[in-house]
Amino acid sequence: MIKGHASIDATTDYVARYAPVSSAPLGRTGLMASQAGFGGYRISSGVSHHQKALSTAICSGINLIDTSANYADGGSETLVGQVLKDLTARGEAKRQQVIVISKVGYLQGENFALSQQRKSEGRAFENLVEYGEGLEHCIHPEFVEDQLTRSLARLNLETLDGYLLHNPEYYLGWAAKSGLSLESARNEYYRRIRAAFDHLEKEVEKGRIRFYGISSNTFVSVADDPEFTCLETVWQIAEAVSADHHFGLVQMPFNLLEPGAVLEGNQPGGKTTLSFAAQKGLGVLTNRPLNAFAAGRLFRLADLPQTQRQDTNEVIEKIRALAKSETRFWRKILPHTR
Repeated sequence: MIKGHASIDATTDYVARYAPVSSAPLGRTGLMASQAGFGGYRISSGVSHHQKALSTAICSGINLIDTSANYADGGSETLVGQVLKDLTARGEAKRQQVIVISKVGYLQGENFALSQQRKSEGRAFENLVEYGEGLEHCIHPEFVEDQLTRSLARLNLETLDGYLLHNPEYYLGWAAKSGLSLESARNEYYRRIRAAFDHLEKEVEKGRIRFYGISSNTFVSVADDPEFTCLETVWQIAEAVSADHHFGLVQMPFNLLEPGAVLEGNQPGGKTTLSFAAQKGLGVLTNRPLNAFAAGRLFRLADLPQTQRQDTNEVIEKIRALAKSETRFWRKILPHTR
């Protein structure tokens, strides 16, 4: 197991070494993070080019890794753990330089099977949201504790730098379908978040996590959306849990087609979610930077064309043509410019 956690000094030294890569403090955590992170949504252990991609990223100035227990049914966390183990063993990276964030909440695949087994034994997870076929959701302390243990084992880590409740608004969606009043649903929703935060503070004390937070797609929704998650309310919950709380991270969609983080004044008093987060010093992670949901559809905002391998001679000719073009530029055009 890899000991330690990301530190302010080590991450600061790391980003200084890769100065061309943009970096910034990750909110009140004080850690210096590359502004481009490595998303673990579609990576999995046993896929060599996924492993190479993550290794290359870490050795090229990317020191923020975002994963989750349900990505590739745990395979994403396993791959991250394998890469970190290899890089630290070879001395190519230090644990203190890399910020690792994971998430908890979904029961799919192995977790769903675990849930069904526990039900059959009469010890189902409490506050379980039975959302759909093969999909449940839970942020109850017992489930969070179980999942953190499993995540740390897959990641081969002693401590996570950040641990997020993953889309807790699934409860609100379920409540709306079940006919619960909005007031009752929201009261119960924030009660469940309070219970999770109480437990996560205990995990900080144990040294298993450093900071915690929420990843919610509805932080940026209009305030009257039945599934809206109010960041100011969440902040007040954290302050009620502890004057020295470790609620330090939030994650939300933010892209060209989903600009709600900066345009939707959904906080009390009309502030946007992003401005409120900045006011409180919260580290902000964005998801869906290159995909977007709009008008009920998923749009790809960046799509690299598939290219075929070119003949070596053809590549050489193109390089020569480029060199001639550059020579013509500095000999004939550049002298006439000011």
